[in-house]
Amino acid sequence: MKEEEFRNFLKKKGKKAGVIDRNISGVKRFADYLKEDKNKELLVASPVDIESYVEKIERTTKSSAKGPLYVLMNYFKFIESSELLKCAAQLREERTKKSRRIYPLKEFLGIDSEHVKKLASIGIKNVDQMLEKGKTIKQRKELSKQLDVPEEAILEIVELSDITRIGYVKTKLTRLYHNAGFDTPTKIARFEAKELYDHFKKYVEESGWEGMIPNLSDLKYNIKSAKNLKEVVEK
Repeated sequence: MKEEEFRNFLKKKGKKAGVIDRNISGVKRFADYLKEDKNKELLVASPVDIESYVEKIERTTKSSAKGPLYVLMNYFKFIESSELLKCAAQLREERTKKSRRIYPLKEFLGIDSEHVKKLASIGIKNVDQMLEKGKTIKQRKELSKQLDVPEEAILEIVELSDITRIGYVKTKLTRLYHNAGFDTPTKIARFEAKELYDHFKKYVEESGWEGMIPNLSDLKYNIKSAKNLKEVVEK
C-alpha cells in the first residue's frame, strides 16, 4: 500500500485525520489477513479474498463488516480497481439493507409533534408508512380531513420522508436538504457534489443554519443514490 499517497487521496476527499488513520489501519488489517491466511500480497487481492475476509470478520466478531468494507471501498477507489470496488460495494449494500433502520417521523426537526401523534394514531409512524399512505394528492387530502391536519403539513412530512430514501441523511441533514430547497431526491440528482456543497454553504451563510455542511464525499454518495431513485411523491 502506498500509504502516503492513500493519505493524500483521503485528505482530498475531505476526510479528517482520525478517519484517515482508521482507513490506513483497516487496509493494513486486510493486507495482514491476505498474507497470513492466503499467502498473497495486497496487490493481487481478488473478489473471493474480500468475501472470505468479510466472512471471517463476521464469524469472529459476531457483527457486521460494513465498516471494514467501507474502508476497502475507499482503498479500491484509490487504486482504481473497479472490479474490487464493485465487489466491496455489493457486499456492503447487502449488509446495509439488512440493518437499515426505518426512520421514525417523530425524529424529524421542525414538525408539529401533535401532527406526528395524530399520524401515529392511525398507524403512520415511520417514513415508509408515510410514503405509502401519503404519496398522492388524494391520499393527503383524505389524511388532512381524517386527522384535522393541514395538507401542507402532511406534504412536508412526506417530502422529508422522501429525502431519507437517499440514505445516510440523519435528523439534521434531512431538514437541511429540505430547507435549502431539496424537497425530492430528483432535485438532488441534478447537482454535482461541488455545486451542491456551494449551494449549502450559501444557504448556511444566509440563513444562519447551525450545523455542518456535508463533505464532498458524502454529497457524492447522496447524489449517486438520488440518481437511482424514481419519483414516488405526486404533487
